[in-house]
Order: sequence, then structure tokens, then C-alpha cells
Amino acid sequence: MTFQPPSRSLTTRDYVFIIAVVIFFLAISAGLWRLNTSFPAGGGEFLRHWAGARAFVFERIDPYSAYVPDTVQTLVYDGRAGAGADPYILDTPFHIFLLYIPFSPLADPMLARAVYTLILEWALFALAILSLRLTEWPAPRWFLVLFFLVTTLNFYSVQALLAASPILLLGLSYAGILFAFRNENDESAGALMAISLYYWEAGLPFLVLMAWRAYKEKRLRVFAGFGMISIVLLAVSFLLYPDWIIPCLRAGWNALQADFGYSVISALSRLLPLYGEYLAWGVIALLVFALGYEWNALQVGDDRRLYWAACLSLAAAPLLGFRSEVENLSVLVIPLAFVFAIVYDRWRRINLWLTFLLFLLATAAPWALHRFLPENLTTISNEILFLFLPIFTILGLYWIRWWAIRPPRVWADTLTNHL
Repeated sequence: MTFQPPSRSLTTRDYVFIIAVVIFFLAISAGLWRLNTSFPAGGGEFLRHWAGARAFVFERIDPYSAYVPDTVQTLVYDGRAGAGADPYILDTPFHIFLLYIPFSPLADPMLARAVYTLILEWALFALAILSLRLTEWPAPRWFLVLFFLVTTLNFYSVQALLAASPILLLGLSYAGILFAFRNENDESAGALMAISLYYWEAGLPFLVLMAWRAYKEKRLRVFAGFGMISIVLLAVSFLLYPDWIIPCLRAGWNALQADFGYSVISALSRLLPLYGEYLAWGVIALLVFALGYEWNALQVGDDRRLYWAACLSLAAAPLLGFRSEVENLSVLVIPLAFVFAIVYDRWRRINLWLTFLLFLLATAAPWALHRFLPENLTTISNEILFLFLPIFTILGLYWIRWWAIRPPRVWADTLTNHL
């Protein structure tokens, strides 16, 4: 005879709370919807997937053909893309592209963009909450509110929303992978990794690290979860479009040839014309060495060291020489939560002012750089904006490294924690 825990019926207070939560959710969604419909022209990151989905479903046009970038450029630029602008070539693998098919019945591009942006906004809220959960730190209420504001109002998150970039959903997936991995929910971690295999310039080092860790720990269920989702998506993709691989690779090659986006090499070459390229290659070599060292150290590390190394992998990805976009930096909310939590908890006497200063620097500095530099320095400001957050995050991670990966071991360590 098994023990049955006593059931508890919902009280009137429970129903009132549920109704209040639903009303609050609908009210916030209505406000965000009104905001989304007032956005200026843009949203090309989503519109290229939407245009490709409609072309494939309703017009039987190859989504990797020139039809998609031509359509999106007309919507975003009101004409052809100029020099240095994103041509919006669709190069997402077809089995991942299937996830955008549900948006294809929406014929109005601005309506589809508003719906998708609403999903991104709630994903951003969830990313802020999950990033703090990963720190395993009981944050004070004022810290929660301030971090939530920093997450949602910082320059990079706003750019991601204006571009309707799926990077916010990918950021939530990355945080979910860490959370599932820590809680030994291996199938879920593998499934999230399977649907995160695009925009590799933002998360490839992180995904490689998590796969390597799963292999070293012989956590085969991670690969089982990855395989099950991938097999289902690939099977459906080949049933719907058997010959998609070659057009997808061709589109990816064309996107690589297009002159848009930022990299550490192009940024430092423009900022320091004489020796910027050599400095960039030095930065790449240093980061590759740092990642190799930290990944190797994981053989004797616990979950907290894995968390720190994963944060470093996300922060280092934009500086490894791959071309990326400014909005992709919004995923650095995950390591920033770790940095802010350790700083606040470590330096107790000055934690309020120090944490507020870091919040202000991470949020106000990019906006000030974007808004107040003269127009003739726009190119320089964009390069600095691209470099600022990864460098700020990496420095923060190494600043807190000792306390992040090592709990206090002796009485003196515990004592200094209060100084």
C-alpha cells in the first residue's frame, strides 16, 4: 500500500491570486503589444524567417533563394540594402527554420513582427529571472528590481527587440541548458542544445563546452535528448524539402561574403589603424588559450566552476574573430548576473554603492556612447559598443573568479568576506 499525500483544494484566496496573475499578465502584454506596433521600420532578423516561411508554405518558393532577402530589404530599408547593411540572407538550417512555420499564416509583416516581439519580451523577462536563479543567491528585493531594469532596458537588449532577433530566445535556451544540466535533467538540456544550433557566432563555444562536459561525465542522456529532437526535426525537414542542405550551405556562404556586422579584427583595425589587426589576433590567441585552460581545469571542477567557465565562453564568443551583431551581446545577461551577485555578496560594506556603480556603468555607458557622440564618429562608436560589453564582462568574471569557484575554506576567508 503506497502512501497518498493529502490533497489540498484551492481556496478563495488561491483563485483570487490566480485571477490577479492572469489580469496582470494580460495588462502587461497589452501594453507591450501597443509598444511593439509603434516600433520603427526594422525587425529584419525575424522578417527573413517570416518571409521564407510564407514563400515556402504559400508560394512554393525556395526559402534560400534571392526572393527572401529582396522582400525583407524592401520592408526594412524601403529598397535595396546599402554598403555595410545586413542583406538578410536566410541561412538558418531548414530543420530549425521549421520552428518559424507557425508564423507563416500572418500575412501582415508588421503584425507578425509585433507578435514575435511580444514573445521575445517575455523571453527577456524569463531570461532575467533564470539568470538570477542560476547564481543560487537569495538576492535582496531592490537588487532584483534593479537587475530586472538593467536586463530589459540596456542598450543591447533594446537593439535585440528592435531587430526582432531570436537571440533572446537563444539566451533563454542557454540559461535553460545550464539550469537543466545543474539539476541533472539531461534530456531537457540535450533538447535545448538541439534547437540552439544556429547563430553559432553567439553561442558555439558555450555549446561545445556543455557537450564536452557531458561527454567527460558520461551523461549519455544529454546526447539522447539532443538526438531525439534533432532526428524528429531532420526527418520532418527532409520530408518537406528533401534537397535543402545544398541551398542552405550556399546561402550561408553568401552571408559570409556579405560585408556587414562586427568582429574584433574589424573593430580594432578601425579604432587603431596602425596595429589594431595585430592586437586583435593577440586578443583571439589569448582568449583561445584562456578557454582551453579553463575547460581543461573542469576535469577537477564542480558545477560552480562549470557555471563560471560557461559564462566565460559566452562572454568570449564575440571576441573570437567571428562576425556578429550588437544585439547578439544581449545573451551576456547570464554572466553579468553572476558577476553582480558575487560582487554584492563579497564586498558587504560597500556592496550597495559598488553594485550600483557597476549597474550604472553597464547600462548608462552604452546609451551615452550611442546617443551623444557626434554623427561623424558613428562608426567608431559602433565599434566601441561592440567591444565594450564583452570586455566588461570578461574583466568582471576574472575579478570574481576566486570567490566564484572556491567557497571559503578557512576562518580567515570567511572573516574577509565581511570586510
